[in-house]
Amino acid sequence: MATTTDHESPSPDHAEGGSGPSTVERLERLLEEWRARIDELLVQADLASKDVAEAVRSQAAIAENAYLAAKSRLRQIPKDAGAGVDSARAGVEKLVGDIRNAYESAEAVIRRGPSD
Repeated sequence: MATTTDHESPSPDHAEGGSGPSTVERLERLLEEWRARIDELLVQADLASKDVAEAVRSQAAIAENAYLAAKSRLRQIPKDAGAGVDSARAGVEKLVGDIRNAYESAEAVIRRGPSD
């Protein structure tokens, strides 16, 4: 099972605050990695017992909603935004945290297994 320690939060690309297209591209890559993890959870949910599957799907839906919100926020950042990227980056990083929390909750449900 995937762990969540490798991609918990993005690190700045630039010493001057992480502005510029490379920050947006890095966040896009990070979100795509989380998208793959969410998809893996959904596969595990399909293979799990009914009660586990429902709980995993619920957490995966929360993660998907945060993912979609983060993707939308990234699309709103103009490529030449300069310093304006910092506030958008902070918002996306918070959404990545929301994705991580929902993912970890779903992983915990899978580890616990069915409740008797």
